[in-house]
Amino acid sequence: MMIMNNEGIQERQLDEREAAVLGAIVYEFITSGKPVGSRSFVRKYSFSVSPATMRNIMFDLERLGYLMQPHTSAGRVPTDKGYRFYVDSLLDTYEFVMNEKINVKEEFIKRELQLDKIFESLTKTMSLVSRYAGVVLTPKPDFTVVKHIELVLLDNNDVLMILVTRNGIVINKRIVVSTNLTQDDLYKFSKYLTIELGGYSLFDIKKDIFEKLRAQMVAEMDKDMALDIAQLALSESDEPELYIDGIENLLHIPEMIEAERLRGLLRLVEQKKVLKEIMEKTMGKDGVNTLIGEEIQEAEVSGCSIISSSYKIGNKSVGVVGVIGPTRMDYEKVVPLVDYTGKVFSEFLTKMSK
Repeated sequence: MMIMNNEGIQERQLDEREAAVLGAIVYEFITSGKPVGSRSFVRKYSFSVSPATMRNIMFDLERLGYLMQPHTSAGRVPTDKGYRFYVDSLLDTYEFVMNEKINVKEEFIKRELQLDKIFESLTKTMSLVSRYAGVVLTPKPDFTVVKHIELVLLDNNDVLMILVTRNGIVINKRIVVSTNLTQDDLYKFSKYLTIELGGYSLFDIKKDIFEKLRAQMVAEMDKDMALDIAQLALSESDEPELYIDGIENLLHIPEMIEAERLRGLLRLVEQKKVLKEIMEKTMGKDGVNTLIGEEIQEAEVSGCSIISSSYKIGNKSVGVVGVIGPTRMDYEKVVPLVDYTGKVFSEFLTKMSK
């Protein structure tokens, strides 16, 4: 069955030989960065066709939108559609080198680290292994489980709440209270809050634990004040953070330092907002999510691809890991790297949260 695309060109499925040729052309361009010509390509990849036949196949792939010819006398290079075909063909068949799996896993499991340090380390590892830029979107703190709460009296009736979570996050919140309190009062409040809120996630605490504690309470001014302080301190919702590492890797790739792309990369690093929004949109999608070239729909990342995967606590998606690189990315390596990292980090965070 054939359908027409927006340019009036007939769309059809590629036959087995066309698919093999396209896959080899994409791989060759990813490896060499040079347009692929028919004569040298036939010799290198041992296709049992003549250079003339290969030119015809390349012409058909170009007409169908999978390849393009930068200059009349040049060979072909993949389009975003060509990369998309190549990536989709990898998703069900890839294998990942075991020692690179171990590198990723050991980087954040081999030693006890605070969670913010783990995010930093994980981003750097993704960059080092992929040789592109690693990206990690952290969870909102609401997913974390409370371990200990300490209230400290500051000047002018200011109170600092130090909340330590089970997986090592330390959250500091400063509030102003209208009542004169002593540090002894706050010691008692701290003990009560740790007992009553310990073991619950911040999400559950804000959703209904405060309400349940107030409903159970016999009129006790001290406990009511303790809950008021904790509820006020936790009323604001913290936003997830975005870690980026390895942008310098992209500056060694010739097409990434063209003027417009370089300006886009610098804006991406300085502002982070655009990339953060892109990563947030992929949250909750199962498996590996691939955005290639124009599929990203953001000028700041033109000519780039983003490979990402959500990571979970239990069955709930809480953040995203990913790699950003050129459309001429080594997908055969990066797709399984991102997929594996998302799964291992999900397992790690789930265990930490118990």
